[in-house]
Amino acid sequence: MRRAVIRSLGMLGAGACLLATMAHGAGSWVATAPALKAALVERPVASAPLSPPNPGLARGQVMRQVSWQYRPPAGVEVNASLCHSGGCVRLPAPRGHTVALAGLPADTPLYFEFSLRDRHPRIVTLQGLQVIVNHARDETLRTR
Repeated sequence: MRRAVIRSLGMLGAGACLLATMAHGAGSWVATAPALKAALVERPVASAPLSPPNPGLARGQVMRQVSWQYRPPAGVEVNASLCHSGGCVRLPAPRGHTVALAGLPADTPLYFEFSLRDRHPRIVTLQGLQVIVNHARDETLRTR
């Protein structure tokens, strides 16, 4: 009985946090892409698009911060970028975050782009491609 009460209180707390987030118009979405193979130094390859699982929740919102991660094979360095239809942001490491995409509509599809830094005798597989997009209400829409 005591566990049921504690569980219920926990669920109420989680629900209150969700309502508070919705009231402020902020949220986040997570997307992953399948593994990707890169073989050439001079020819970048693009991942599958990364989009919000429920675009309706991101509509009318803008990106604030984007976190990313990917896993290259041990000892392999790649040129990596996080892109949208209007351009790309270079990624300095396999994991990190950026505000360079802040202000873009939060439902904008993103994709990774990779090329090898050095010639390799084999094809390189990049795994664990993921973005987390934090977004908030577009305040410029309120002032118009």
